[in-house]
Parts: sequence; structure tokens; C-alpha cells
Amino acid sequence: KDDLATLGEYQDAGKSATQRPRIFFGTRTHKQVAQLVNELRSKTPYRLRTAVLGSRAQTCTHPKAKRAESVDDTCRQLRDDNNCGAYTGFRRVLGSKKLAEGGELEIWDLEDIVSVARPLVACSYYASRELAATAKLVFCPYNYILDPAVRKAAGIELEGNIVILDEAHNIENAARDAGSFEVSDLQLASLAHECSGMFDHGILRNEHLVLKSLADTLAAWLQRDGAAFEYCDYETQTSVWPKPECSVDTLLTDLALTPDYISQVKSAQAKIEDYIASLRTQSNEHGPEDPELLPRDKHVSAGALRVVEGLLRVLKHVAHGSKFATDFRIAVVRHPNPELRTSLKRKRQSAFESKPAFINTLSFWTMNPGVVFSEIAEQTRSIVLTSGTLSPLDSYASELQVDFASTLEANHVIAPSRFCALAVECGPSGVRLEAKYRTSDQLEFQDDVGEAIRAIAARSPDGMLVFMPSYALLNKLIARWEATGRLAEIRSHKTVFVEPQGGTKDQFDKLLLSYRKHLSEPNETGAVMFGVFRGKVSEGIDFSDHFCRTVVNIGIPFPAFKDVKVMLKREYNNEHTMLLNGSKWYDIQAFRAVNQALGRCLRHKDDWGAIIMLEA
Repeated sequence: KDDLATLGEYQDAGKSATQRPRIFFGTRTHKQVAQLVNELRSKTPYRLRTAVLGSRAQTCTHPKAKRAESVDDTCRQLRDDNNCGAYTGFRRVLGSKKLAEGGELEIWDLEDIVSVARPLVACSYYASRELAATAKLVFCPYNYILDPAVRKAAGIELEGNIVILDEAHNIENAARDAGSFEVSDLQLASLAHECSGMFDHGILRNEHLVLKSLADTLAAWLQRDGAAFEYCDYETQTSVWPKPECSVDTLLTDLALTPDYISQVKSAQAKIEDYIASLRTQSNEHGPEDPELLPRDKHVSAGALRVVEGLLRVLKHVAHGSKFATDFRIAVVRHPNPELRTSLKRKRQSAFESKPAFINTLSFWTMNPGVVFSEIAEQTRSIVLTSGTLSPLDSYASELQVDFASTLEANHVIAPSRFCALAVECGPSGVRLEAKYRTSDQLEFQDDVGEAIRAIAARSPDGMLVFMPSYALLNKLIARWEATGRLAEIRSHKTVFVEPQGGTKDQFDKLLLSYRKHLSEPNETGAVMFGVFRGKVSEGIDFSDHFCRTVVNIGIPFPAFKDVKVMLKREYNNEHTMLLNGSKWYDIQAFRAVNQALGRCLRHKDDWGAIIMLEA
């Protein structure tokens, strides 16, 4: 019997070994995904069935949805009204010879599939999701892998598969965000309203009543009068649990969020989801599974279900006895309703008379990225993290709560003779260069930084990047240099481009294209791009060769010291001896951002350039 059992184990192992694992390759942004696809397509002979997952904003071609403030909501509404012919014909893309094995777009990115879908009047968003279901290699932004809700919606199954995460220096913060959850009183009111509608229609009345009760209870507690807030800034007020006088367990009990009640909510959610699945089966729709495509008066929305799902996920973790119970902080955040400002600017008094003055948000913040990452590591066959700025690796592993079986810290491929790195402590007139809050308002500092940039621009060939800690400082310096004429002097040496704060992807892409186009044409001046650390320009974009010969860093981008989540994270690390203490963690966040910005200059072994840090 023992021999037979052993033989059976070997046979099972052999079967699993013959099932080739799929690879999910995640990176920070859609633009970086496109770079990865191009590397695979142009620099390797490796060919296999691939797919790229992206958002509707990246792939939708419907003119009305593309112009809308929310592409997602407009897309769903168009389909509900049966006004999206592209959706009904998305399968036409699947039969394209261009995307087939051996086709010219066998390895494709989002722009490619959009170009195939548009003349076919077909939906590239749903076509890409369908292709991803059978692909052996799937590229996506890494929130598709890290965020449990997004992962479920995208149909990503990690069990026994391989995950590769590029730009992994951001994973620690991204995993904390993915493990956290926030819901506003407006969202809770919407959930209660939808459940009330289902109750009135006689649809699963008990189950919808349970969810309505949950939403009403939490919304009433968020909006209660006399709430005390221990953290207050100009506009935002925050209260955090646990408190000395009130533990998380006590708070949950006060809100009647007992294990038995949470179990009732979970059961109600499961029955409602089963009901929607049965509607889907009965529906004549042949598209991908999406509850939003079913008659809206017969079920609650996907958004409402996501609220319940998110609450259940974090409540499971914060419950007494959970191994992650002490890794969360529960907060109530109150801030002015931004819609009132918009309405006031448009002078539409009636538009905001009925809107609440404040938005109240219930937040479950995890201080421990291992809440999310350890689950992913347990499910996958292998997980690979790559980045040029992961050090120190021991603290990185402790934050993610994963033991890495293999680590590699490689030397830089560029010879020391091909680059120059230096730190400048004082400006041309002797002003000490410290881009801190108390010094950045000093005109002497602003003028000396401007003169230093002008001098560097006069001597630097081709492209030049300048990074600052914040948009506030960037705008402040640009305004000062404009007023004093220093910006005109810089323009006499280089054409100036400035990274916008906010804006659309298309606007930034046009700016970047203009910068590259200027440097690709014969000219005597070159160009300089001003940006911020952790911004669009500073991470993931390839500025090789003449696109960047000089990088200038102004200041050190420490996280906002008084930010509530930063303060809580520092306190959390100080309480856990296996982690870096709060101060060291805080410093590393800044230095990784600096290193990422510096890395824009040197992109391959034959590249060359200068790295200059204007910081004492």
C-alpha cells in the first residue's frame, strides 16, 4: 500500500508537471507594459500566445464613451441601452489573422489591438480579456495582480502560475494600498438605496435587507454629530482606531459587526451573487460575464457588490483572532465635498443645494504589505521581483513577509568612465541648497537654483531632466524664474517642457512626443523637461542616449511628514522589531524615489551622461 501511495504521488506530480504554468507579467503603468511588449517583440525570438490587460480608458473606441468623464460608467450605460455595436461584435477581433500565431501582431500591445478592432467596429477591451483567458503570457499593470478585487474581475488565476513584477520598488506601497479599503457615506447610501429597490420588487428580500441594514448602520455612524477627530489639517479631519480608550474589537462590537452578523452578510452576498449568475445564464447575452449587462431593475449594480465584497474582505482581517488583526488601522476621514466647488465655480446654485457639505469616508488601512503579498506568494508557483532600487533587500523581504529563495544584486553595466555623478551643496552665489519647506520660499534659494540650472543647461548637450520633490515647488520656481527673466535665459540654451500636474494620458503623451521630436531634429539647443519625483516622467520611461544626457535632482522627496498614513506607518514599524524602524523606513522611501529619477539617464552599457544633485 505504501508503494502504491508513493506511485500515486509521483503520477500526480507528473501530471502537474506537464501542465505548463502561465506567466503574469506586471509593471507599474500601461506605458511600461508597452515597453515590455516591445522588448519581447523586437529583441527576443521567444514566441508564445500573449495578451495585454488594460482599462477601458486605454482601449475603448466608442466616441461618446471616450469623451465622457467616466469611460467605465458610460460604457456600461451604452451597453445597458444596447447602443454599443462594438461590444456585440468584439469576437470579430479574435479571428484576426494579424493576431494569430505567425501573424504580424502575434505579440501585441493595447495600441495594436485597438488598431485591429477599430476598422472591424469591435470592442478591443472585451477582446483583450477574452484573449487573456487562453494566453500563456499576460502583461498588465501590477494592480491587476496585487488587488484582490481587480484580480477577480480580470479573471486572473494565480494558483500554480508564475508572477513577474517589474519596477518592484513600488510593490511595498502598492500592496498596502491593495490590502486597504475605503468606502464613503455616499457609496453606502447608494448601496442602501439599491437594496431597498430590490426589497420593494420582492427580490431576495431578506438578503437585500441584511445588506441595507449594514449600509445604513455604517452611514449613520459616519455622519453622527459630535465626532472627535485627533488629526486635523486645513480641510481634512481624521479619527483613527485603535485608541487608548477604544480598541478595534470594541468599535466593531459597538457597530454590531459581530462574527455572527458578518456571517449573515456573507451569506446574503453569496445568495445575491448566485441569483445574478442565474440571471446571466437565462440571459440571451453572449458577451463576457458582467452583471452590469443584465436588466438593471432586477439586480444591484456591480459597484454595490464591490462595496460589500471590500467590506467583507477587510472585516475578515480586522476581526478578533485574525493573524492580521493588529496590522490594520480603522479611520474616519471627513473632508469638504469637492462637487460643491465645481458647482459654485459654474454658479449653479441649484446644483449644490441638495449636496452634502462634507464627505465622510470609512477607511481600513493596512500597515503591512504582507497581508496581500504573502497570499500571492503562497498561491503562485514562482514569483520574481525586479528593480534597480530594491536595496536593502533584507528589510524589503521583511516588509512583504516573504523569504526569497534567490536574490541577486548586480553591478551596474555602465563603466565609471561613461558617467559623472556629483553633489552640489551651494549655488553660484553661495546660498546653501536645501530644498526644505522653510528654505524653498526664500528668494535667494530660488534664484540660485535657477542660475545653477541655467549654467548646467548651457553646458549640457541634447536632453536634460530636472526633478523636484513636489509640484508646489516646481510651480513656485517656474513662476519666480519667469518673473526674473531666468526662465528666458534657460530657454536660450534649451527648449523648456514642464510635466503637468494631473491632466489626461493623451495630454502627457503629446508633451512627451514633442520633447522627443524636438531632440530628434537637428537643432543647437536641445531640450529640458522639468518634472517631479514619483511623477510621470521620473519612473519607467526610457530616456536613453540623446533623450537625456543630464539628470538634475533638486532636494530629497521625503513623504509628507504630517500625512496621517505616513505617521501611522512609522509608528507601526517602530512597534515591530523585525521591520526597519520608522525613521529608516521613511528615509528609504525618499532614496528609492531619488534613485529612480537618477536612473532615467543611463539606460544601456553604451549610454553616457551626468548626474547632478543640487542638495546640501
